[in-house]
Amino acid sequence: MKPILMLSNGPGELWGWVRPLSRELSSRGASITLALLPCQFASGEELNVAENLGTVDEIIAPSTLAGTVRAMNGAGKKCSIVFQLGGDLLWGRMASRAGRVPLLCYTYGRKSGTGRCDRVYTAFDAMAGNIGPVQVTGDLVLDSLEMDGSLPRSGTEEKQARTIAFFPGSRPSIRKFTLPFLREMGAVLRRKYPSCELRAVVSPFAPSSEDQAWRDAGFVPACRESALKGVDFAVTQPGTNTLELMHLGIPFLVLVPFSSLRNVPVSGIAGLIAGMPLAGPMFREWALKRKGARAGFLAWPNRIAGRAVVEEMVGDFSPVEAAERVSFWIDDFGRRESVRSSLAELSASALRGAAKRIADEMEKEILPV
Repeated sequence: MKPILMLSNGPGELWGWVRPLSRELSSRGASITLALLPCQFASGEELNVAENLGTVDEIIAPSTLAGTVRAMNGAGKKCSIVFQLGGDLLWGRMASRAGRVPLLCYTYGRKSGTGRCDRVYTAFDAMAGNIGPVQVTGDLVLDSLEMDGSLPRSGTEEKQARTIAFFPGSRPSIRKFTLPFLREMGAVLRRKYPSCELRAVVSPFAPSSEDQAWRDAGFVPACRESALKGVDFAVTQPGTNTLELMHLGIPFLVLVPFSSLRNVPVSGIAGLIAGMPLAGPMFREWALKRKGARAGFLAWPNRIAGRAVVEEMVGDFSPVEAAERVSFWIDDFGRRESVRSSLAELSASALRGAAKRIADEMEKEILPV
């Protein structure tokens, strides 16, 4: 049988979606070709990570726009089905049309082109409302955590020593900004909690050569598999991390200082303008502030619940002010436990076994024997 063509783009999609689904499909004997799409949100390490998945038979490396057009037309003609997990659906539609094969998509929300997919899957009922015809299959990120042996925590006891986890980000430009910001935050927290442990949750898309910089800043770098064990509280950016923390039942604070916005990618045509020299960074900051004003909640637990389950700190604030907000949460065990309980309820609302359920549907309806 011809291979399944999987399309993906950024770190969260590759690690949290492609990894568990490709493992499930590979275990059923499927051959998989993974195409990495050009993406302004990419970390630059996607190819290296993909090569180490162990579940993919062929990888199409990121290319120029013209190169991606050629790759989609070529790969589409050689595959039995196209499954897009992240990125612009233009590419999936192109490959599907070239091979005259079905197009499937997994998404957390409405995006241009979902109406032209043969099947659309999502994680939560709350995500399905604005997508259109869609099947709720469960959260692939939960499957990804289970692959790593991470289990949701049922509760904790108050303890004297504090452990705070920080997510520096998967993209180099974000980590470059984050390091001095978190260094100053960490200094404030260590003065208040001399015995606290500050962990930097190292992204699988970050080179190990950066670990020393985090040690020099007073953090303990730790890989995903062990970084969140025994953590009292976490500090993160918007994204897939917020779903991981939700499933693990770890209270957290989302930080988006406006001073970081010039390092955040922008999608679409605005992204092309933002890439221009001189005025580009200022336009990026303006565009993201404007988008943020309309976006509502940023953390996925808040978006799923439709209310503020976890706190989001967005605006013009200093590292000292951010540290003071973290202290507020560290000092209030009861409030943290209340958030932990709410996160556990949200996690429990997700169907378990998303990868298996999707693979079953593919075998039953799309790839009949």
